[in-house]
Amino acid sequence: MEKTHRKIAREQATICIYQNLLVGTSLDEMRTYISENEKLSTSEDSLNFALWLVETTLQNKESYQKLLEKHLKKGWTFERLSVMERAILLIAACELLESDLPKTIVINEAVVNAKKFCDDESYKFINGILGHIA
Repeated sequence: MEKTHRKIAREQATICIYQNLLVGTSLDEMRTYISENEKLSTSEDSLNFALWLVETTLQNKESYQKLLEKHLKKGWTFERLSVMERAILLIAACELLESDLPKTIVINEAVVNAKKFCDDESYKFINGILGHIA
């Protein structure tokens, strides 16, 4: 089954946030990365969606982290999570808090990305955390 443009946009935005968390990739570098994606370049709406996700997530990263951290196990910090788990959670928090998309779709897409990019059990954890903030 071929991925939708929105799924690709989410994946690309997640990768950008991952790179930002890991090595401090700049917003300009992330914009270039997204703009060079062949499939996204054929859909202006999806390209804009990916850029919006990255920019909005970066603008609100600290508040999203604080919100997500409230729902972690006692004694855990946001920094204790893998970098990819953090990126997926931040993107999903952005969508949950800043868009009108149905909560179930946002959580499902985060779970799909967790299954693709994270450890075998991470998707359950991500689903649980997002369920608490939805």
